[in-house]
Amino acid sequence: MNKWTVFGVFLICILAVKVLVAQKAVTTFGLQFKPIINTDIANNRPQFQEVGNVSFTISPKGGYSFGMLVRKGITKQFSIETSINVTQRNYNLKIDYDLINFKGNSDFRYNAYEIPVLGLIYAQLGERSYLNTAFGLSLNFLPSDWNTFGDYFEHLSVRKSWIMPSILANFGFEYRTYDKGYWYIGFSFLRPFNYITTAIVQYKGPLEQGEITAFNILGNYLTLDLRYFFNEPPENRKSKRR
Repeated sequence: MNKWTVFGVFLICILAVKVLVAQKAVTTFGLQFKPIINTDIANNRPQFQEVGNVSFTISPKGGYSFGMLVRKGITKQFSIETSINVTQRNYNLKIDYDLINFKGNSDFRYNAYEIPVLGLIYAQLGERSYLNTAFGLSLNFLPSDWNTFGDYFEHLSVRKSWIMPSILANFGFEYRTYDKGYWYIGFSFLRPFNYITTAIVQYKGPLEQGEITAFNILGNYLTLDLRYFFNEPPENRKSKRR
């Protein structure tokens, strides 16, 4: 990631925080960890291609995302939420050459950074429990291309762009304690506006030379969201106490 990319990420973070701080009500800070779930619901199925006598398969193998959150209450039922996350997506590359009964497996991964901004709506279920739904946009930053290689193959994933906007939606349940923070569990679905990379794979084994193919990697994913928010008293109460 070059200096202009770093500067752009920093500037977006500052602007997002300023927008949140300008509002009135409750500000909460939190941490989140989101394992990526492999499921056909997110349309991240394995991709298969055959070139000559060689077959290529790329399969998603989960991953994770983690980071820090800031939530700013606008009303009792609506908040704005943003975060800074590091995401790792894992993939498996399988190459089969049936004529010589050859099977090769290797793994690769994509590392990226995400800055989402969401509108969050609450529905109170009990005295301290809430159902949350949120929808918004996420900016995904891909710092570089990725490549892997071995004795029998070469792989290069070329990013579509260094920044990729995405749609992000989530829902979940939240329990708010009086003095021990907020606990949240839910699910998120992220869908980029375009594919994130083109994975180019070449087989270099015996008998076959130069068999090459390419896959467009969508980058969709579904996550299980685990969050914890620290207690933060309402700002209007603070001002009254003063």
